[in-house]
Amino acid sequence: MTTPLHAVRSPLWWSSLWLCGLACGGGGGGEETKDTLAPVNVRVTGGVAAGETVTGRRTLQATAEDDSGKLSKVEFYVSGTLACTDGTDRDSGEPFSCGWDPGATPQGRHTLSARAYDAAGNASDSEPLTFTVPAPNRAPSLTGVTASPPTVEEGSAATLQVSASDPDGDALIHSWTQSPLVPAGTFAGSGGTWTWTAPLLSRDTAFTLKLTVSDGRGGSVQSTVPVKAVNVPALNRPPFVDEAIIAPTAPVVAGDPVLLSIGASDLDKDALTYAWTTVPPGAGTFTQTEPSSVQWRSPDLTSNTRYTFQVTVSDGTASVTRSVEVQVRIPSYAQDIEPLWTPTCTTCHSDGSPGGLNLQAGKSYASLVNTSGRGTCSALKRVEPGLPDDSLLVLKISGDSCGGRMPQLDPEYFDKNPGELTRIRSWILLGAPNN
Repeated sequence: MTTPLHAVRSPLWWSSLWLCGLACGGGGGGEETKDTLAPVNVRVTGGVAAGETVTGRRTLQATAEDDSGKLSKVEFYVSGTLACTDGTDRDSGEPFSCGWDPGATPQGRHTLSARAYDAAGNASDSEPLTFTVPAPNRAPSLTGVTASPPTVEEGSAATLQVSASDPDGDALIHSWTQSPLVPAGTFAGSGGTWTWTAPLLSRDTAFTLKLTVSDGRGGSVQSTVPVKAVNVPALNRPPFVDEAIIAPTAPVVAGDPVLLSIGASDLDKDALTYAWTTVPPGAGTFTQTEPSSVQWRSPDLTSNTRYTFQVTVSDGTASVTRSVEVQVRIPSYAQDIEPLWTPTCTTCHSDGSPGGLNLQAGKSYASLVNTSGRGTCSALKRVEPGLPDDSLLVLKISGDSCGGRMPQLDPEYFDKNPGELTRIRSWILLGAPNN
């Protein structure tokens, strides 16, 4: 754009003009002088810089000055074509601005200039500056995204292969998202190779992974790939079980309770079950069973016997077994049998009792062993050595087949204390020794 000859005036020129007016009587009456002076100091001050490559919408700015103190508008021209106008009156020196989108401007080198107007229509142009409009941006292309393997276990990774390019040679930016958003997996990688690590899950979940490839200049392309993440049951940890069963260390009399217990816990908080048995199975009787502790009573014995006890603690998947040995001894009459008669039986069977049965200490053995009974079942001996089932004593304390059940004051005593009956039977099986 060529600047009009009247557009640029130096300060010296303005001073000369004023003096001429005085000399010619311009200060007196007469016709009003017409404004023919164009604005000065027109400059582009913003929006585009000289030598810049311009993309995207811009706000063009310019300033100018006028002798009237006012400017009516500023027009902005791109290579001689009007780009935009700020038509608001402004004071001299104030900035003018308007918006311009270079999208309709052909690619290549261009000039930008501003034309300022005063109220009289006088105009002058700024010095043009040169800039470049680049070729229109072309979006990147994405030929495919693959996941290998397409199904992964929770906490494991799938490899994502990406094939993307940009026709303008722009550097590409890769952005990944997943759906559903939670639980969140982890993306890692760059360029054409990425990984996605599946999150920990409570159930199998199908995910859609979305890739957005952008060129940083407004162009982008998207693609998705499905990946299934599979829940893996937590690895079971076996129960933690004490190394030893708590058991008696001294010999236990036949029929007396053997107390057994074990300590155990489970790191996975699984419910534990306890299975108690003898080796071989079936010996004696387990009573008062609790999860971690039991009582056991021996069968009738004819000799001292060592029993092996086992407990198996299980969490439903894994189990741990512990074992222990306990010695069970045969009873002696003086220490283990005779004390049973007092006071349960001696209340009725002492010196002078009917039938001649005296169960007092020191006298009971002679009244029992190889001594015939009285009344019903009198053909039986009270204690037949080696034959508890043919001994009147056993029949009387365990039932009523030979008359009223004993002890008379508590007929069910030996039902409530079966271990004492086992003790008596074992002593008789041994031969009913007076030891």
